Parts: sequence; structure tokens; C-alpha cells
Amino acid sequence: MPAMVSPRLAIGLLVAASSLAAALSTCIDGARGTAYGYEPGTPTGPENWGKLSPEYSLCGEGKQQSPIDIVTKEVVPKPDLESLDRTFSPANATLVNDGHDISLKFKPGTVGNLTVGGKAYDFEKLHWHAPSAHTVNGQRFPLELHLVHRSADGGVAVIAILYKVGGADSLYPQLRPKLEVMAADKCNFAQQESRVEAGLVRMPRSVQRRAGSYFRYTGSLTAPPCTENVVWSVLARVRQITKEQLDQLTAPLPRGAAGDARPVQPLNGRTVEFLNVTDSIISFPM
Repeated sequence: MPAMVSPRLAIGLLVAASSLAAALSTCIDGARGTAYGYEPGTPTGPENWGKLSPEYSLCGEGKQQSPIDIVTKEVVPKPDLESLDRTFSPANATLVNDGHDISLKFKPGTVGNLTVGGKAYDFEKLHWHAPSAHTVNGQRFPLELHLVHRSADGGVAVIAILYKVGGADSLYPQLRPKLEVMAADKCNFAQQESRVEAGLVRMPRSVQRRAGSYFRYTGSLTAPPCTENVVWSVLARVRQITKEQLDQLTAPLPRGAAGDARPVQPLNGRTVEFLNVTDSIISFPM
């Protein structure tokens, strides 16, 4: 004879099942821009972005495009650049996979800000590129993290952190269960994006600590619409991430040989500046 289930337990099981179903149902319909991809030699590949839509024209015609190859022997020392001090408060966030990259998005004004050139920028989101978008002395890295900040007038400032495979990074354990849910999702990325509520996220010291030495230049977004006048700060210290953590971050994405990294773009006369902070770790020959 089967055991009886109390009404209270039955309701609890029903609520739990409903919550699980909701957690797994993360494909959200929404307006999508013109499709683009990262695989060179294809109709939607990076060399054709500027032709796909008038909104993407800067991807082909812009003269201050990102990413770039940073040649350390050619950078210009700039000791009066500001320190990239930043403190991030714990805040609720949402993981978003739009088929191109994975972002962790926050409500503007809830996390913290950054001052660059005397202008305040609110922290908006972070996202990853695998392999790295920027290269240093021609070397590409397994992963690059972008901390995206936006000012009241719409300006964008991005801090980029390069990663090599090694020890564990402390941000990713918070996201692991949500990334596993996202990896199981089967969205139609031509019309949808995958979203998973990440809950309260505490930014680790490896992300929010004083930046130390870094490279500075003016560039663009690294994906369409390739908007220019973005202030880039690429940290001179390479962080570490385990192979398992790297695989967790890339598992939800449709992967091609190029990953989600745009090829490096010509400098076109731009200068890359360098702030050398005493006693900071620099991972490259200078």
C-alpha cells in the first residue's frame, strides 16, 4: 500500500517542482539586432560586420576600433593616469546568454562606480570573451573579462582582465549552479536569449581590488555596433582560472573555432599609455 502524502508536503513538492521548472525555463523572447558571428570567412564573420547593417557601419569604417594588440615596447609611460580604485557592493544580478557571449548584468547604480578622467561611470555589467579579445605582444589568452561602466551621458569605460589557466578564480563558484542551468538551455538565439537569475553576487577581491599597473587607450566596443570613444584600461597583471571553470563559462555558448573574440584591429595612429604602479605585478616584459 503506498504511503500517504500530507497535503502540506504535497503543496511543498508542487511549489518546488514549479520553481525548478521556472529555473529551467530561461529562454526569453525579445527584439534581436541583425545577426552576426565570430567565424572568419563566413557571411556574418567579423570582416563583414560593417556590411550587415547601417547600425554596424563603424565595424567596417571606424578608425578607433577594438580589440588591439598591445606591444609593450611601444607603449608610452603616463604616470599621471588615475588609479583604478573600485569597491563593489553585493547586489542582485542576472546571467544573460545572447548567443554571442555571457553577461552578468546588474541594475545601474546598485554596485559601485569608477572615475576616469574626472568623469564618474556606474558599473553596469561584466562579460567574458574566450579566447581573449586583446592580445599582448601577439599573445592571445584563454579568457578575458570585461567590467563595463557607463556614465550619465552614455560614455563607456571598460576594465579588461586577462586570464591564463592555473589556479581557481573566486568569482565563479557563486555562478556555477546558474551556469549549469544555462548550459542545459536550448534557446533559439535568432529570436531569444537565455536568462538565469543569479541572486546576490559578491564581487571578489580579484575583481574589485586596486588595479595596479594597466594599459590605457581609446577604442570601441568589441562587438556590433562597434561604438567608438570607449575608454579601455587593460590590466597588466594576468589572473588565473582553472580549466574546469573556463569550460563552465563557455559551455552555454555555441562554440566555433574563433570562440567569441573579434580579431585585433589596427591602431591607426593611436597611442597606448601605461601606468606603472610601484610594487604592482606586471606579467609582461616592458
